[in-house]
Amino acid sequence: MKKVINLMFAFTLVVWFSPKTAHAQMGEAQQVQWDVTKVADLKFDQESMWDLLSQLDMVALYTKGYVKSVEIKGTEPQFERVLTFVDGTSRTEKFEQIEQEHKFLAYSFAKNSLPTDIQEVSICVFTKAKGKETEVKWVAKITGKDEAKKALVAKLNAEFGKYVAGLTTVIENSVPATVME
Repeated sequence: MKKVINLMFAFTLVVWFSPKTAHAQMGEAQQVQWDVTKVADLKFDQESMWDLLSQLDMVALYTKGYVKSVEIKGTEPQFERVLTFVDGTSRTEKFEQIEQEHKFLAYSFAKNSLPTDIQEVSICVFTKAKGKETEVKWVAKITGKDEAKKALVAKLNAEFGKYVAGLTTVIENSVPATVME
């Protein structure tokens, strides 16, 4: 699993940061086919955005009540985050990578949190500076039966939408730092 995440990460970085002419030279078959993609340009610098996203327990703050509580179990890679949602359900996520240098993270659903007929779920979150804004991209790769996969795609699209809405609210309500002369 870690090799798959590392390969997806390396490939995505190459594609994302390559000049547009390089994209034309790459075969379409080489590109990762994500099942879910949510992209948002948020009015927050990349460093501040990454600080918020990489504090994994802060997800409860920026989901506007969608995530009721967060428990972090461990500190080394392969540590777990347990999310409890407002509807009472919970999900355990295993974090494989948190790349401070590239401002990227990757995690998967723990086996005990996989929905029926789903074999694997891998999620990556990328950030990219765009002037005074940050592009945040959530992507997910899902392996499983078509109907179960379709339901999970809908659920993750809604969840990632909650993240965007909540992050937007946090940013709008934040007080900018005063520049000291």
